[in-house]
Amino acid sequence: MKLTAYHRAKSLADARRLLKELGPTAMPLAGASSHSFVKNDDEKIGVDIADIGFEGVECKNGHFVVGANTRIADLQAFHAPGWVLDRVALRFVSQPLRNMTTIGGNISRVFPWNDFPVALLALNATMTISGEAKTSHLASVFFDGQPSRLFQPGDLLTEISVPEIGEGSGFGYHKESLVNMDFSHLTIAAWIRREGRTIRDARVAVGAGVPLPCRLSALEAELVGKKMRRGGHRRRRGSASGRCFLERGSRIQQ
Repeated sequence: MKLTAYHRAKSLADARRLLKELGPTAMPLAGASSHSFVKNDDEKIGVDIADIGFEGVECKNGHFVVGANTRIADLQAFHAPGWVLDRVALRFVSQPLRNMTTIGGNISRVFPWNDFPVALLALNATMTISGEAKTSHLASVFFDGQPSRLFQPGDLLTEISVPEIGEGSGFGYHKESLVNMDFSHLTIAAWIRREGRTIRDARVAVGAGVPLPCRLSALEAELVGKKMRRGGHRRRRGSASGRCFLERGSRIQQ
């Protein structure tokens, strides 16, 4: 991909106008950390959306509303009861890239090794696309193919709504790679709700080892109704994360 010109939008309306006027030659830019992986000689005109807003995390009615322009470093730094995306952000490549990359950029075009799609699938998040009208899509729909199929000319992803981890629920995330800076060999995320020691609901998603992130529905069905076992966690040898998948105590909110 070759950038032949550059525009810096000042608002959502300005960005949408530029994208519609420029048509297929337009390339939205936020952190721009993934565009080096677009291997073709197409000529594009960059539309920088870094100044249009939609940054930060806000708690609303049991959900965290995350602006699509929020940097991964800000997801890592944010802490609140029921918030778990800081754990995913911590495993995201390196601090310089966390400072550049936006969550919207990480999920609007899905590469097999992307970190956040599996977490958002497990958490049953909702993505909001702003166009002529706002449209919202559950993660199971948003990632059921490349998200670009859901965008009309001029549309932009603006918000991600992530449910809080509530009482009796837990979340885990694991990324398998040789070293932190390496591409993922496997990513997996799980959300579980329990009553006592019995699993009542589960969502498990996997990525990197498959073309697109997906839910493991057969495994989810197998987990429901099973008893949770007590015990400490063990570190897996050969894992770059150096952490277990479900950590004792921190994954289930009492």
